[in-house]
Amino acid sequence: MHRAASRLAASARASLPTARPPLIPRLAHRSLAGTATQQEATPASLLTTEHAVAETEGEAVTRIDSLLKLTDRLSRQSKNAALPLNLRAQGLYEKDAPAQPVAVDEGEELVPLPQTRRMGDSFVQLDLPFSKDASLREQYVGGISKVRMGRLMEDFDSLAGAAAYRYVLPDGVDIATAQKYGFYLVTAAVDRMDLLRPLQNADGSIPDLRLSGHVSYTTSSSLEVFLRMATIPSSPSEESSTILIGRFAMACRSAKGGKHRVPELLVDGPEEQAMWSMGRDMREGKKKRSSASLNKTPPTEEEAAMLHDLFLQKPELYDRKASTPSNIIFMSDTRITSANLMHPAERNVHNKIFGGFLMRLAYETAYSTACLFSRSPVTFVSLDELQFAQPVEIGSLLLLDSKVTFSPMQGEHHSFHVSVEAATCDLYTGEKVVTNVFHYTFSSERPLSRHVVPRTYRQAMQWLDAQRRRRIGIDVRQTYTKAL
Repeated sequence: MHRAASRLAASARASLPTARPPLIPRLAHRSLAGTATQQEATPASLLTTEHAVAETEGEAVTRIDSLLKLTDRLSRQSKNAALPLNLRAQGLYEKDAPAQPVAVDEGEELVPLPQTRRMGDSFVQLDLPFSKDASLREQYVGGISKVRMGRLMEDFDSLAGAAAYRYVLPDGVDIATAQKYGFYLVTAAVDRMDLLRPLQNADGSIPDLRLSGHVSYTTSSSLEVFLRMATIPSSPSEESSTILIGRFAMACRSAKGGKHRVPELLVDGPEEQAMWSMGRDMREGKKKRSSASLNKTPPTEEEAAMLHDLFLQKPELYDRKASTPSNIIFMSDTRITSANLMHPAERNVHNKIFGGFLMRLAYETAYSTACLFSRSPVTFVSLDELQFAQPVEIGSLLLLDSKVTFSPMQGEHHSFHVSVEAATCDLYTGEKVVTNVFHYTFSSERPLSRHVVPRTYRQAMQWLDAQRRRRIGIDVRQTYTKAL
C-alpha cells in the first residue's frame, strides 16, 4: 500500500540428458581469486528458466527503452508535475478508523470525477539534486558511500500512488481530498524493477536523479504505473540516461467495499499505443507465470533432473555426519531475521503501514544477507514480481526472514538470488500471517565460488523458483545492453 498523501502529498524425470556437466565442481576448495571481468561459468541449460517468459521480459525492456522519449515528452508538456520531497500525513492516527467517505460540508460541491484521461494527465516527477544539496546526500547515501536503494524504492511507491491519484482525480484536486469521493487506491503489486545501468558515475560520484512516473495501462478498476529513474541533464543539449525502470500495479477500491471504476485511458499517438500494448501484454504474461508457478505445478523435467543430479553427485552433502565442503553453503545457513514494531509514524492514509516503508526494510535486510554471503560489496540488479497480499497493521510486529535462495552451481559466478519473507505477528495472540515475499537479484563486485544448496523439499522448490526469477532478471539487463 502506498502513502501518496503521507510522503508525497506517495515428476519424476523421464531421462537424463547425456554428457550433462556436474552441477557442483569436482574441486571443492576453489580459490576466490579471479579477474573482476570473468563471466559466470554456468551453462544456460543449467539455469533452468521459462525461456519464453525471459524473452518476453527482455523484449519489453527493449520496447520500453525506445519509448523513453515519451517520458521526456510528457515531462516537458506536463504542468505542475514536480512533487515535494516529503509531505507528512495530516490529522491524527485513529485505531480501527472506519473505511468510509469523509463527510462533505453543506454547500460544498465536488468536481465530478473525469470519465476519460490521458497518460500526460497523471505524469509526476521528483528531482533529487545531490550535487547541490548536502542534506539530501546525507539522507540518501549510506554508510558505505552507496545510494540507499531501499530509500529510492520507498520514493517509487509514493510516486506511483501520486500518479494514480492524479489520474483518477479531477485536475487541480488535492490528493488529500480523495476520501470525499468515496474511493482509495492501494499498491496491489510491484511487477518488476530493473537496474539497467550503474547508479553511480565511473568516478564514484552520485549523479543528480529524476524519478518520474505516469499511468501506462488501465482496466476497469486497476492501473499500471510506469516508473523511470534517470539522470538530470546538466545542459539543454545533454540527454538524460535511464538508470532504472519499474512497473507498479495499483487497485482502486470503493470506501463502501468492492471495486471502484477508474477513468478510461485515451491513447494518443504510436508511442502511447505501444506503451499501452506493452502493459496489456505484461498483464497477460503475469497470469501465465502465475499458472506455471511451482506452488501450482510440479517442476519441469529438466528441473527434476537437476535436483536428482545434485543428489547423485554429492550424496555426502545430505549426510549430517559428513563435513560440508568450504565452497558449499546450505540455504538455511544464509538466513538473517529481523523484527520491527510498526508505529503510526509510518502509516498511510488508510491507517495501514506504508508499502514503500516495507519495501525499504525488506531491501535493506536482503542487501545485508547478500553482502554476508558474498563477503564483498554487491549491486542491486532487479526486484521480481511482488504481491501485497495482506496489509500490515499498526501495532503489529513485522518479522522478516531473508536467505540466499539460489546461486549458480558450477564455477565462479557474480549474481545470485535473495528472497525475503515478510510476516506480521500479533503481540498479544502470537498469530502470524505471511503478508508477502520479496525476490531480489544481486551481483557481487568480485567472482564467487560459494554455492547455495537446498536441504529440504520446500527449499528445493524455492531454489528452482529463484533460478527462474534470477535468469529473467539477468536476461532483461543483457537485452537492454545489447539494444543500446
